[in-house]
Amino acid sequence: MNSKLLLTNSLVTTLWLLIAIECRADDPSPAANPTADSMLGKEVGDVRDDNGLKMKLIWCPRGPFTMMDKTDANPAINVLLSDGYWLGKYEVIQEEWVRLMSTEPWKGKNRTNAGDALPASWVDWGEAMEFCRRLTKQERTAGRLPRDWVYTLPTDAQWYRACSAGTDTRYSFGDDESKLGEYAWFTDNTGEVGESSAQPVGRKKPNLWGFHDLHGNVWEWCRDSYTDALPGGRDPDFTTGTERVLRGGGWRYLASGCRSTARRGSEPSNRFMDIGFRIALNPAQPSP
Repeated sequence: MNSKLLLTNSLVTTLWLLIAIECRADDPSPAANPTADSMLGKEVGDVRDDNGLKMKLIWCPRGPFTMMDKTDANPAINVLLSDGYWLGKYEVIQEEWVRLMSTEPWKGKNRTNAGDALPASWVDWGEAMEFCRRLTKQERTAGRLPRDWVYTLPTDAQWYRACSAGTDTRYSFGDDESKLGEYAWFTDNTGEVGESSAQPVGRKKPNLWGFHDLHGNVWEWCRDSYTDALPGGRDPDFTTGTERVLRGGGWRYLASGCRSTARRGSEPSNRFMDIGFRIALNPAQPSP
């Protein structure tokens, strides 16, 4: 009896060891701690989605560019970005917002539909920044983000560079307004045809760098305070003023209000059916 009991106990122990080994083999391996260099893209248009929400981000390189004003009579502004950065390929969608924030600010709101692929709207500036703060904390805790990189809202200049994609035309695809419906949701293909709300992201053509919906759909919060004069120079990040920058136009606007230069100020507490955002990922401090 004793020898049989010992044999049974031995078999059970061996079985549990095999199960434990198999389970460990199936567990995801811990994320390797990234370095600052590993965060850099190689060329414009590179895509990464190695975050917990699997949000796709596109690489925008460092360097000088010209920032055009929404009023053609005003002069262009020269800008230098010291560091490359990543920007969301799409506007932040409701599914991503719910997973991170566990709220639905758009629920039950006028002229606003619910759906995983729809932009997260009715979000004020502070809430958009809080989304970025929580994502930064989550990714650092998971070992996927070094401490000298941060998720945040793009600056006015970063947003414009991604939208214009190296062009100096009215839209990222050129000056021909009749083509806007191929790239954007605006009044001609939403409100005037009975689609009185924002539309799922990514259904229109991307710009030259691969970004979707920078023209139209929802206005997008930027990090900067708003000023009538465009901020130029090196790494502009205007912080004096109560209003914040909104970029890109929205589904309720005419074609002229969805140009690459489309820009306006809004109180940071404002929420509306056609205000959303997309995230940036960049070094916490610009290079010296």
